[in-house]
Amino acid sequence: MNIYYRIKELADTRNVSIAEVERKLDFSNGSLYKWTKTSPSIDKVKKVADYFGVSTDYLLDRHPSKDPVSYYRINTAGLDDDDVEELKEQLDVYTDFLTQRLKKRESGE
Repeated sequence: MNIYYRIKELADTRNVSIAEVERKLDFSNGSLYKWTKTSPSIDKVKKVADYFGVSTDYLLDRHPSKDPVSYYRINTAGLDDDDVEELKEQLDVYTDFLTQRLKKRESGE
């Protein structure tokens, strides 16, 4: 999938227009669409990735990282610090639960 269409897909899922993304990132009007024909600079790709909370590999349609932290990166845009902290705590609890479950399965319990 072309990088522009990947960005369009992300924008659609977040109910924002491409024009709005361009404005928020201080890109010129229509610059993202030009990426269907030209290659963007890595700095601009990073800016878009940071905006959407995804990796540059995701935008470039590369194979996902084997690093679990990168694989499970969560977009926390719009959440306040308390919500982010609660989310981290809940993820820690869930991760511990899954780890224990896998250990039990491996031990034959």
